[in-house]
Order: sequence, then structure tokens, then C-alpha cells
Amino acid sequence: MLSTYQEVRDRIYELAHRHGLRVDWVETTKSVRLLHLLDTDQIVMARATVPVRGVTLEALAHLATELEPLFGKDWME
Repeated sequence: MLSTYQEVRDRIYELAHRHGLRVDWVETTKSVRLLHLLDTDQIVMARATVPVRGVTLEALAHLATELEPLFGKDWME
């Protein structure tokens, strides 16, 4: 299971590339980054809140659920 922001970010970029999606960080605060994944027509295919600091298991589980429809059930494994 991924456990740090850097690991999660890298996996998101890897999977987005595989699916032909563009990663767009819409907003950043001290604790989270708001992510949009866009297709080639610039349509938002997924939105997610990615924890940056104080990454908890609860926050990671929520993120996994947000991106599961796009990346599959075990994308964080």
C-alpha cells in the first residue's frame, strides 16, 4: 500500500499516462491537493483530494475510493 504523498503522486502519474489522461492540479493547500484527471477532449474524468501532509490511512482510503472507478480496485497496492 502506498503511504506517502510522493508515492501516491508518482502512481497517479503512471496510471494517468497508461490511461491517456492528463493530470491537472487545480488547487493546493498545506495539507491537500485537488486533482483533476482529464481526457484528450479536456473532459474531467475524475476528481480527487490528494493528502500532502499528515497522510492518514483514512485519507488514503478515501483517495483510493475516489479514483477506483478509473484506475481499478487495487490501484494503490
